[in-house]
Amino acid sequence: MKRITTLSLGLLLCALIACSKSPAGNNDATPRTLQVELTRSVAAMNAAGDYAYDYMDCSSVEYTTDAGDKGTAELSQEGPGTLTGSITVSGNAKQLWCYSEGAQALQVPLRVSKNDPVTSAALSGMAFSAGPVSLTGKDRVSGSIKPLTSAVVLDIVDSRGKWSGTPVSSVTLSADGEDVLTFDCSRLPLGTKDAPLSLGAAVLPRSFTGTITVTGEGLTAVLTVSSELVFQAGYIKHITVDLASANVNGQTAKGFPKRLGIMGDSISTFEGIIPADHRKYYPAGDVDDWTKTYWGVLAKEYWKCELDVNTSWSGSSVASGKAGSVRTPFVDRCNLFSGTNDAIPDNSIALGEFSYDTPLGMMNHYRRFRDAYIFVIRTLQEKFPDAQIICIIGTHVTGEYGASVEAIAKHYNLPYVDFRGDAKVTLYSGSHPNAAGHAYKAKKIYEQTLNLFQ
Repeated sequence: MKRITTLSLGLLLCALIACSKSPAGNNDATPRTLQVELTRSVAAMNAAGDYAYDYMDCSSVEYTTDAGDKGTAELSQEGPGTLTGSITVSGNAKQLWCYSEGAQALQVPLRVSKNDPVTSAALSGMAFSAGPVSLTGKDRVSGSIKPLTSAVVLDIVDSRGKWSGTPVSSVTLSADGEDVLTFDCSRLPLGTKDAPLSLGAAVLPRSFTGTITVTGEGLTAVLTVSSELVFQAGYIKHITVDLASANVNGQTAKGFPKRLGIMGDSISTFEGIIPADHRKYYPAGDVDDWTKTYWGVLAKEYWKCELDVNTSWSGSSVASGKAGSVRTPFVDRCNLFSGTNDAIPDNSIALGEFSYDTPLGMMNHYRRFRDAYIFVIRTLQEKFPDAQIICIIGTHVTGEYGASVEAIAKHYNLPYVDFRGDAKVTLYSGSHPNAAGHAYKAKKIYEQTLNLFQ
């Protein structure tokens, strides 16, 4: 269950109702009992996709009449949106108003008490009114309930995992330099993607643009609200506050990639994703969907980005080495690439030179490994200067071939993730990873490249 700090509002109701005198000749104040039915008047969901909160969930309703009656009625909830019960009023009462506890107690800003316990997901302090309801000549009356308050629930996470578990002291929503809502969090720990720190409160209906500030132990994160948030009466507005896209301690996060391109060998293939004329290895075994590959897990689970293009080819190499072998095509956009098959002796791919200064047009990039690797990097950097290239050194790219990838990556100041000698890869898989092997590779790539996006 999500952990939500509840805001309890005391009854500070001031019924701004003018009590008129009874007309002459009708001064009968003999009490009479009315059967009352109050019905909810909002849809289950509004246009913004917010769900209606169950403001009908109460056992008692305050009421007043134009004859000066005031009291509390015990009503029963009938179905998802109706309250029924009896109310005793004066015989000369002509109009009835009903309202829930806290109807006039809501003020902005609101502050959660430090002593307020962490409870279930129920939000208290929700308020509604129904009125005026005409009582003339009736023993059974009905009215439509209108909510007076909105609710807001903040789910606070750091999808990068860097600040998860950090004690949070306060969370503040601010607009136009003024605090709209402040939570004192009593050092509750910042949540994870699967178990966010959830804070809830009742608020007056309003529109909101501004900032959300999370303050904690060694942490000040400011998230700018990019589009208007509308707190509509009767509905719960859920807001995810992800520190991965916030300004943290004065530094703005770069954010995760928006698009991902793949160039690799069989380990990076999947039928229907790579071009139809490229040889594929996957689907195979329990890797029966592209989202179970290492690049699929990165795109869908960790970076939550779009898969742009994948031109991987089973059996391919960075360099050809000999006539008639398959050449690895370079892609329009590329963030990751690898070349396991270059290191296979039968492919006759020579190491070549570290041709850092050779003009691109003069490089024999199809024949030798180092030249080909450098050619791919330089071509991508020249064609797509904004792309972030990440080099992958595969489990089987050993000896001078693996060492060459490391040296080239360092020369161009590129990040690389090294799987050489990683026993966990072979624990989960063989030369071609199963789903667990792909998941492990994705996690390692994600964790070792987090600093690129912070």
